[in-house]
Amino acid sequence: MNSRIERIAYQIYWLIHTTGGDCTLSDLASFTGASQATCRSIAAWRGWATLYRKTARSHSASRRRPGDLLTPVDDQVEALIRLVRS
Repeated sequence: MNSRIERIAYQIYWLIHTTGGDCTLSDLASFTGASQATCRSIAAWRGWATLYRKTARSHSASRRRPGDLLTPVDDQVEALIRLVRS
């Protein structure tokens, strides 16, 4: 394993444990400067794939409650509904 991958792995480990797993793949990629695919692969290879959140929390007033978990499908369905209505 090269030093770049080792550095990213250490950063992923640090962020997951510092936040208590309250971070997403997007957070990991943003923090490390690596792509989401790279972070996903490293986390899976190290056995950390289940230690971070898979979805983002909603802070939108239009959602059911602030903090509800979203899935990417929710946003796609909502976009399709808006498209059909227009």
